[in-house]
Amino acid sequence: MKISNEQAEYLLKLPKKIVKNSQILEKLTISQKFPLNEKFELLSDKDDDFTFLFEISQSKKHSIRLNFHCQENESKIGLLRVDYNSGHKNPESISPFLPEKFHAFAGKEFTNKEHHVHYHIDGYKPLAWAIPIINDDFKIKEISEDDDFNGTFAEIILQFAKTINIETAITINKQLL
Repeated sequence: MKISNEQAEYLLKLPKKIVKNSQILEKLTISQKFPLNEKFELLSDKDDDFTFLFEISQSKKHSIRLNFHCQENESKIGLLRVDYNSGHKNPESISPFLPEKFHAFAGKEFTNKEHHVHYHIDGYKPLAWAIPIINDDFKIKEISEDDDFNGTFAEIILQFAKTINIETAITINKQLL
């Protein structure tokens, strides 16, 4: 399946709900554990041609990755990913499909401390392009390693769910981490 930049934007904006055991959930509680690794299937009643996958991954070194994929049969296409404490290198080449906001970051190598947001760009490998989180609309720019790490991590999950338009009410139990 090939998705244009416009289709990717449309899929991001679709309202979605979490599905568990073939049931659409109105609310969900996530219990934080270390490391936290969860996968959720998502559906939209506005366009049932697509299913989606929302993944939360945390490594033992506190790197955090939140992924949003569009799924078709056995394949999945990355639409959005937010990385904290994880490195990455952008492609060098600028194609006609690459939005202007990415041009300044061609070939950029992100260190582990440069948090960044990956986007689907037509004509490139899935989620090959990222921009620094400080240059993006994603609200939570930093994650601390101090006592409030769990609270910030919970806020990041909720902000990501809002960004990809999840309508299921999510509560995060921070006490278990």
